[in-house]
Amino acid sequence: MEEDWKEVSKKEDEKKMMKYAKFSRNLATKATAVCSVLILVYTVKRCLSMNTEGRLYFFPAYFPFEAMTSPIFELKFIGTMIGATYYTVTYTAVDTFLAMLVLHVCGQLSRLQNELINLNSSTREEFHFKLSYIVKRHDYLNRFIETIEDEFNIMLLFQILGCTVQLCMECFQGLLLMAGKGEQIPLIEMFFFAFYIVYVLLQLYLYCYVGERLWSEVDETLMVKKCNTKLSYKNLSFQSTEVARAAYECKWYEFLPNEARSLILIIRRSRSPLRLTAGKFCTFNHELYNSVLKTSMGYLSVLRATMIKEE
Repeated sequence: MEEDWKEVSKKEDEKKMMKYAKFSRNLATKATAVCSVLILVYTVKRCLSMNTEGRLYFFPAYFPFEAMTSPIFELKFIGTMIGATYYTVTYTAVDTFLAMLVLHVCGQLSRLQNELINLNSSTREEFHFKLSYIVKRHDYLNRFIETIEDEFNIMLLFQILGCTVQLCMECFQGLLLMAGKGEQIPLIEMFFFAFYIVYVLLQLYLYCYVGERLWSEVDETLMVKKCNTKLSYKNLSFQSTEVARAAYECKWYEFLPNEARSLILIIRRSRSPLRLTAGKFCTFNHELYNSVLKTSMGYLSVLRATMIKEE
């Protein structure tokens, strides 16, 4: 990423890359804030529960020694709280780091499109130099995403499975609340329950969002241009395949025949969109996010119908 920033020479490219960089920074900051608030709400919930249930561990656990006496209990409670905070922030840091990498590739693809559109050169040597640079950069970005895939796809598979299971379990807890057992639950516990569901949904949406940006986002200027020609959003092509569109939009008709034919390889290679997958089984995008939500709500409906039938 540092080397990519050193190669930026145009203000337009710098502006686009800076937009993705600022977005990544804001994403990491807000995700860390959400984690801190989640731990804070859970801590308050456990402390308030002690008023009615007596001393409680920060997390339910068993110890081979007496841990309920002071000051062991207080030190253990504070230490567990600090450990949970570090664990949660570190867990979220991996998510935001992966999002930052994918968004950086999106910025590089956008920059590569500008290079292709402005491929026209005064000399043949300059044309070949620019084309060689574009081909190398495009191949580098493809290998970069493939490396991310190889390193993170198994982790992402467990992530989406974990988020789905957590969401289903939380939906079951919500089913118990709807069944009439919610009157006995304190307001702070219900608030934590709702906040935790939002946290799980945001975590899953983060992967689907960056996957959608990589797979199907278009350049804003292109979107305005196509919307002005009354094309719907469904007709807009993939961000990674926008390189093919940029190759077509350059003044290829002014090139020599053999120079114009060299663009065919770029167009053909760009027709395969870059993807962020979960264990090679499914692609992260908005469609996957909607599918997980529908599946979870389906489980909720089945459980609710079963409980009503039993009553």
